[in-house]
Order: sequence, then C-alpha cells, then structure tokens
Amino acid sequence: MSHVGNKIRAGFFATPMKQGEYLTQLLEVEGSGVWLDPTCGEGEILNQLATPFQTEDCRISTYGVELDKARAEKAETILTHLINAPIESMVIVRNVLL
Repeated sequence: MSHVGNKIRAGFFATPMKQGEYLTQLLEVEGSGVWLDPTCGEGEILNQLATPFQTEDCRISTYGVELDKARAEKAETILTHLINAPIESMVIVRNVLL
C-alpha cells in the first residue's frame, strides 16, 4: 500500500503547514498560557502556532495528546508535554488554590 494509503487507513490527516501559517497570522496572544491539542499527531502545528509568540514575557506551555505511539514520540520532542493515550481517557482538571 502506498504511503498515502497507509495514512488514510490509520486515520491520520496532518494539518498542512500552510494552514498553520494562516492561523498564526490570525492569532492575537496577550500573555502566557497553556495550549492543548487533543489530537496532536506529530505536534508540528501546535508547535508552529506557539513558537512565534514565545518571548521572555510570554511563555506558552504546549500540551499534546496522541494515540499513535510513533507520532507521540515525534511530538514529545517539540511540545512541552505529551501524553500517549486516547483522548477519551483524558480528564482535565483545573486546580484552584483557595
């Protein structure tokens, strides 16, 4: 099966980098934050979106969740935090200090 055929069979459709460029132009980021991509693939788009806004005054922590182990390993090298698991198993909790 072709490379494209393997991707279709695996259900992996990476967002084109050009789309990331368009999205980056639309974003207005004010201050630090946490960005989550619940189906991050190899993490390239989340990293592409966050990188231009990383400064001393603006720190963006990137969190990715990816089901496929090989893609998760690639994403782990460019994102701040990565979890190799199905998104359905994730529970997001906001800790509040009282």
